[in-house]
Amino acid sequence: MKTKLSLILSAALLSLCALSVHADDSRYLGSTKLAHHENDLDLIKTRCKPRINAIKLKAKHGQVEIESLWVRFRDGSTDTLHVRDRIAQGGETRWIDLEGGKRCVVQIGVIGDTELSLDRARVDVYGRY
Repeated sequence: MKTKLSLILSAALLSLCALSVHADDSRYLGSTKLAHHENDLDLIKTRCKPRINAIKLKAKHGQVEIESLWVRFRDGSTDTLHVRDRIAQGGETRWIDLEGGKRCVVQIGVIGDTELSLDRARVDVYGRY
């Protein structure tokens, strides 16, 4: 009886863990360091990440100002996103939806610069399924 109860509790715990992992299905796509001069353009190449429907930016090692970014898909089309956002060190943007639903991302262009930091700030990009 105790064995059955422990098996049932173990199965319930595993299913709860699976649900919590599935709730925030995001994947690291890449990162770049932004220069101090205005409108620095950096490219992040990724292996085809299928089914991405939104992206999020996170700032590390300094504050960044993002003017815009664009996302290139496997079929060659691009989606330009006018973000115009300051992200403090350790901060992040909201999820930014991509046009056309879930698509295969192969390259991301980030236009922006590092602010209020002696070092070049790093921008990490995440994709949501």
